[in-house]
Parts: sequence; structure tokens; C-alpha cells
Amino acid sequence: MSYLVLARKYRPKSFDDVIGQGDVVQKLSGALKSGRLGHAFLFCGPRGTGKTSCARILAAELNKIKKDSNEAMEFDSSLDIIEIDGASNRGIDEIRTLRENVRFVPMSGSYKIYIVDEVHMLTGEAFNALLKTLEEPPPHVKFIFATTDPNKLPLTVVSRCQRFDFRRIPLEMVVKQMKDICQEEKITADEDVLYAVAKTSQGSMRDALSILDQLSSAGEGTLTIKDVNAMFGLVETDLLFALAGALAARNCSMALDTLEKIVAGGKDVKQLTQDLVELYRHFMIMKAGGPDLQGLIDYSKPYKEKLFNQSKTMSMAEILKTIDTLIEAEDVARITESPRLALEIAFVKVVSVSASAVVPAPLPSAVKPASTPVPVSAARPVSSGMIKSNKGSVTIDAMSFLAEGAKDAPVPLDDIRRDWNALTHAVSQKRISAGSCLQEGAPVKVVGQKVTIAFGPEHAFQKECLDKMDNIKIISEALSAHFKTTLFVEFMIVDAPLLVEQPVELQNALEIFQGKVVNEWHTEK
Repeated sequence: MSYLVLARKYRPKSFDDVIGQGDVVQKLSGALKSGRLGHAFLFCGPRGTGKTSCARILAAELNKIKKDSNEAMEFDSSLDIIEIDGASNRGIDEIRTLRENVRFVPMSGSYKIYIVDEVHMLTGEAFNALLKTLEEPPPHVKFIFATTDPNKLPLTVVSRCQRFDFRRIPLEMVVKQMKDICQEEKITADEDVLYAVAKTSQGSMRDALSILDQLSSAGEGTLTIKDVNAMFGLVETDLLFALAGALAARNCSMALDTLEKIVAGGKDVKQLTQDLVELYRHFMIMKAGGPDLQGLIDYSKPYKEKLFNQSKTMSMAEILKTIDTLIEAEDVARITESPRLALEIAFVKVVSVSASAVVPAPLPSAVKPASTPVPVSAARPVSSGMIKSNKGSVTIDAMSFLAEGAKDAPVPLDDIRRDWNALTHAVSQKRISAGSCLQEGAPVKVVGQKVTIAFGPEHAFQKECLDKMDNIKIISEALSAHFKTTLFVEFMIVDAPLLVEQPVELQNALEIFQGKVVNEWHTEK
């Protein structure tokens, strides 16, 4: 015998076999018993949740009840149950043929039943041709429509149907069903495997069984979580927990080393970032409610226990800050040529912010604290106690800091500050990663032909990335070309935050809408 895939072999044959759709089954069963059935039904919901199966069961039940016989109708052999694929029979000609055929009475059952799958794929003309038949169908005809996108259906069609909404099947139900099937099929699988498959299927029983089929046909012996990770390119949970542990311990070297192992294993960095966001979401839930909220996490019990224990090593503030930083890295990865760099920067930010919050770094003698640094316009003169640029301001003894050789500078510092946004844009045209890192700094000094660009402690990683010969060359050439004179750059860290200053128009908009700047990209003046 030819092999029958699990999704077909275990397809529901009756309403009792349908899982995860209790409300729909109850309403359909009640309508069948009472005899209060319309002429058209609309089944809406995600793929693999039982829409077509329930349509077949309903069609068989309708004819079985009307025949007053205990004999169940075979889904595939009845000439009175016609299934139509809306995606491949979407034109007006096919619907006109349907309209002609509905006039003929059923051959053996009481109804001629049309099941139209993915009905939203029909064209507008096809819907118009179908509408008249839906308004006044022959008494021996029933329509059952199934769709994953009911919003694409004309309201005139929806209003003439009894609508039933199918939901994603709960993870626990998917796992239980797979356990029963594995037992029946003599498949040995770890519980972690079943949870991973159920989660990957996103509430679709058909997808879950298809994945289980692939694993069982390719695997040897007991199915393990490594088989699932290898099939879908997922990152092992042990490595995710190791990354989180390194970040919580503020060990950036360990975090970057673990990232290298993951990348060397062929894993996708963007997928890793998504997995980390989900992991910290779980930490947040455990920190907020502990075991009382573990029902919000779709994983096995041992995994939840590990989550709960590791969440104790972090504060809620650290968890939320890490989530924000990782989401920012996802945004950067969408437009940058190096998603890995975006994640590495995120790691350094998390570690730097956490470290500075616990152990404040001492300020060097050249940098003096201020009560509340207030950014001001770059057009205003530099005063003692504050260095200002259109990128930000840093609290410094400005007079002593600028006294060294400022008069010999071929380009005034104010001119560099004024054109800073255009300069970073020019650098990004040569190398986008260098331009992105450069925007986190601000020019603070010009001595002769040397321009000093400062970075706050939270952007030490960006400074290190730029402090390489190839990046220094690109930036120096961009400055030299812009001001038509030879200029060189150097970078430094100042132990005071560079406060980003926004244009007046943007500041007004932020105040009106109570908003904040999430990301700032290069714009050319």
C-alpha cells in the first residue's frame, strides 16, 4: 500500500474528531438537530484549523439526516458533494457553469452541496454572477464557503451566509493530539519536540502533522529537539539562555563569543534576534507574575521552570531595556547590510547601560558633572561648561578644552557641527555601518587639521568600530571633500552622555503628540 500522510490519515471524519473548535461544532450540531439551517455557510479562520474538514462533515451529515439512514456518506465518493478550489476556478465562466448546474436535482442525497475553498480568491465579476444564486437558491442546493481572509469578501455575499469563525487550535491541544498519533504510529518523540512542532505550526493541526511526518521520515530512532532545530534553522534554547546569562552578568565578551558560535553553526541572525525578543518577553512575564502567568508561555514545564529561575537574575528594568534594545536592532537590521552588527551593538548597549547603572564610572578630570545638561542650538556661541553640537551636548570645561590650537584650525568647529548631518550622510554613502556609528558621536574639537569626535560611554562600541584605518580613511576623506581642505579624524570617549538635540520643529511635534525619537536616519541637507 502507498503511504498515507498523517495529515490525511487523521483528518476528522465526524464532529467528534474535530479539536479546538468547540463553539463551532456545538452550533453546527445544534442547527442540525433543530433543522434550522440556512442555504449558505461561511467558515472563516486560519489555515489548518478544520474549515474544509467541517464543511465535508456538515455536507455528509446534511444528506445522511435527510435520507433518514444510519449509513454515513463517503466524502470523496458522493456525486452530490462538489468541492471547488476558489484559487484555480475564480473566473466568471466557472461560476456561470455552477449556476447552470445548480438546477439539477441531487442524484442520491437530499441536497446538492457546493464546497468552495478559498472563496475570497474569486474575481469581482464571479461574485456578482454568484450573488443572484445566493439570494434565491433552489431548495435542493446548499453552499459552504471556506476562507482564510473574510475581509476580501463582498459584504453582499457575507450578509447572505451563516458565519462561523474558526480559531487557532490551542498549543496544548495540538501537543495532546500529536502524542496520541505518535503512540498510534509507534513514533518516539521527546516532549520538547512536540511543543516545538506545535509552536512552529502556529495553531494549525495540519501543519503540525506535516512537520511531524517530515521529522519521522527523516529521523532515526527517537525524535529530538535537535531534529526540529536543524529542519527550521532554529537556535538551541541552551544557547539562548547562555546569551541571556552573559548579558545579565554584563559579560560582553561571552555574549559576543556565543553569538559567533551561533553564526558559525549557520543560524540566521535575524531569526536569532526574534528568538531573543521572545525569550525576554517570557522573562518579563515570569518576573511580573511568576508561575501564576506561566499559561501565557507556550512551552513545556521544564522550560518554564528554567525561565522562572533565570528571570530571578534580572530586574524588570533590565528586562524591559533589553527588549527595547533588541527591537531597535530588528529595525536597524531591516535596512543595514550587516544584521550581525546591529545585534552586536545591541549587546554592547545592554551591557554598557546595565554596568553604568550598577557601577558608575568615575569622571576624568577634564569632564565635570553638571546638574542638568540642556541642549542648545549649534548656532549659539560655545560657553564655558558646555560643548554643544547639533547632535548633542556634553558637559566639559569648554574654555580649557578648546584653547589648544583652536585658532590654527582651517575649518571652524561651528561649521563642522552645522554640517554634521550632511557629513554623516556622505560617509553612509561609502559605508552605511560607518555612517550609522558616526551619527552617535559629535565633533567637539579641531586642532590644526585634526577633528576630534566624542562618544558617550553608552556608545563605546561604535567608537571602537570606527577607530580602524579603513573607517578613519573614509571619514577623513568625506570631511576633506566637504570642506575642500585636508582634514583627519580621531575619536575619544567622554564619561558623560551626549544628549541628542532635535530641531525646533521636531521638538514642537514631540511635545504636541507626547512622543519620542526611536531612530534617526541620515538626511542630506
